[in-house]
Amino acid sequence: MRLLILLTMLGLLLFPLAAGAESKAYQEIGVRGGTDDSRHNLQENYNTGEIYFLQALPWGTTLGDQTTLSSRFDMGASYLNVKESGNVMLAVGADLVLGLCNGGIELEIGFRPTWMFDHTYGQDNFGGGLQFSNHVGLAVIWQPLVLSYRYQHTSNAHLYEHNPGLNLHLLGLGYRF
Repeated sequence: MRLLILLTMLGLLLFPLAAGAESKAYQEIGVRGGTDDSRHNLQENYNTGEIYFLQALPWGTTLGDQTTLSSRFDMGASYLNVKESGNVMLAVGADLVLGLCNGGIELEIGFRPTWMFDHTYGQDNFGGGLQFSNHVGLAVIWQPLVLSYRYQHTSNAHLYEHNPGLNLHLLGLGYRF
């Protein structure tokens, strides 16, 4: 199933390239914060804060009068906190973005390979440093401000013996230029 999702995302990212269309260039910086929704498989409760950077990629296409499909580079540095300790996660990947209402609303889906600098937090063992994060999200754009929500799942795709997975609800505030 994961392979199918990855191949679909790759195809959708390359389809606009084949169409030869370009999307509107922008960059965005911002912060996200949130908490976990992993009570069913984790012993600890997690909070996180992230500084992120987004860069629109030149591939995109218009799907209708007020609808676009585009891609972007997505990078973030997070601090994952549990009780009195925590550590950093770095993630770099790509998003596929459906722009609605003439760019006022965006739906996103993305995939980011992630490096977890410490894979043991309290009683939870995430197996190893290499993880994979995928997400779906919604953003409302009041140029230049962006208010966003993201549901993110991070796990190691069974590369290691332990693979509990971490699900996060994240709210973000960004500045687009």
